[in-house]
Amino acid sequence: MVIENDIESCGSRAVQSSSSHAHPRHHRQKLEVYNEVLRRIQDSNSDEANVPGFDDQLWLHFNRLPARYALDVNVERAEDVLAHQRLLKLAEDPANRPAFQVRLVQVYPFGGANNVDSMHSDPSEKEDAQSSLNHSFKQGVHPPPTFGSSSNLEALALQNVEHGGSPMGVMPYIQRPMHEITFSTVDKPKLLSQLTSILGELGLNIQEAHAFSTSDGFSLDVFVVEGWPNEETEELKGVLEREILKVKGILSGASEHYQARMEPSPHCIEIPSDGADVWEIDPNQLKYENKVGSGSFGDLYRGTYCSQDVAIKVLKPERISTDMLREFAQEVYIMRKIRHKNVVQFIGACTRPPNLCIVTEFMSRGSLYDFLHKQRGVFKLPSLLKVAIDVSKGMNYLHQNNIIHRDLKTANLLMDENEVVKVADFGVARVQTQSGVMTAETGTYRWMAPEVIEHKPYDQKADVFSFGIALWELLTGELPYSYLTPLQAAVGVVQKGLRPTIPKNTHPRLSELLQRCWQQDPLLRPDFSEIKEILQQIAKEVNEDKDRHKEKSSHSHGFLSSLRRGHN
Repeated sequence: MVIENDIESCGSRAVQSSSSHAHPRHHRQKLEVYNEVLRRIQDSNSDEANVPGFDDQLWLHFNRLPARYALDVNVERAEDVLAHQRLLKLAEDPANRPAFQVRLVQVYPFGGANNVDSMHSDPSEKEDAQSSLNHSFKQGVHPPPTFGSSSNLEALALQNVEHGGSPMGVMPYIQRPMHEITFSTVDKPKLLSQLTSILGELGLNIQEAHAFSTSDGFSLDVFVVEGWPNEETEELKGVLEREILKVKGILSGASEHYQARMEPSPHCIEIPSDGADVWEIDPNQLKYENKVGSGSFGDLYRGTYCSQDVAIKVLKPERISTDMLREFAQEVYIMRKIRHKNVVQFIGACTRPPNLCIVTEFMSRGSLYDFLHKQRGVFKLPSLLKVAIDVSKGMNYLHQNNIIHRDLKTANLLMDENEVVKVADFGVARVQTQSGVMTAETGTYRWMAPEVIEHKPYDQKADVFSFGIALWELLTGELPYSYLTPLQAAVGVVQKGLRPTIPKNTHPRLSELLQRCWQQDPLLRPDFSEIKEILQQIAKEVNEDKDRHKEKSSHSHGFLSSLRRGHN
């Protein structure tokens, strides 16, 4: 069955079925990749290709994964797609989770032979290099990575051979062996961090990572790693299997994540209370208007409560797990204790399933993320500084109350009708322990501090790092590390010291502040009290410069006017 462009996705989620209309180019490309992979598998006389309905199953495989999977996969390696199909099928049985495979792969510097011309001006050198490259391609006993077009991997391969040195300019085209490890299990929060932690325990350096979630709740995570002797692939499989057994209950998804769906829900979520306030809301008093946002685990509505405009965050009943209930209780516990003009105001919550929701003031102008990346908004320096000061005030208040946000990013910074910016979303926030040090990762990789990514102990300075990344985003209007996947960005931040590039025309003191905020060593980062003072000083300087410029312009205009009058 060759799929034509006018056939609708038969296995996609509601959000994905509409994506073909929103992104027709991606939909077309996915169809082209599917047809090419199908042709190659059929030409190879694979046993799977002879099974009745195989073409439908292959289409379902592409359709249950995001379009990025089809756009990134190497179509010349159609057998890799089959391997992914098998892993996802194995993962359907809890006893097999996580299903995984390990193989040795070869990474070639540059995109291939076409780059030889640009590297050698001498014809004899070019011929020798081309011959060597062709020989290495033909003699390669290991396949390339599934997503082997990545320039990151090519650069790593080139770096490896350059450091090794090679005569005659020929050997730099020899490939670099690495291992590719692919996992499939039930998709759930913090899965990626658990997998990367296992690989880290084995002393493996992640050089490339591709993470995909299927529409029916499974994951497919592909890592290209180095740090294991090439010839000991079978031993790596055994060691990895033993390491997985230690945490199998967590990774299999057979414990809390899905048991919570089968266990009867409690009549009420228990929220720690000090008896100081009453915040339980009767769901019958809530009036829902329109949906303004949706995520994996909840929907956000605009509505009213006792004639007040409110935002209602509703947990999806079908996605409720023990972990989610714990985070829901934590968010309510934290939000009811805090009150500051730069923190979104908590109004109340419904804690009786299935009507679990948190009610806050409604922020009419939405998130800074939407303003920057969906509305293509731009902040001029005075406005940017005002926003940054608002955020630093809110965060300073939270830290003074021993609350670490842990997921500070532009999507969690909201603006009201008066253009006041407030910190929001305390789903993963935590009250700091008496020791002042915490462990376990959370947050979003693009904004996450290196110590959190690495599962090291951390404190309030983790929020400062995230603030620095968000401030850079406000300055440039760009998504941090937009050329990388979130996990690739995390690997770069930890292993390569990767940071965003600060524009050359940035105010010098603002540039210095950014660099201090994202220092690798948390002790070298400022706290929010100091950040607020620095931003206020910069804002004062900017306003004074603006006033001087106006005054100078006014004097110049008055002088010219008097000259004109004298001439007349």
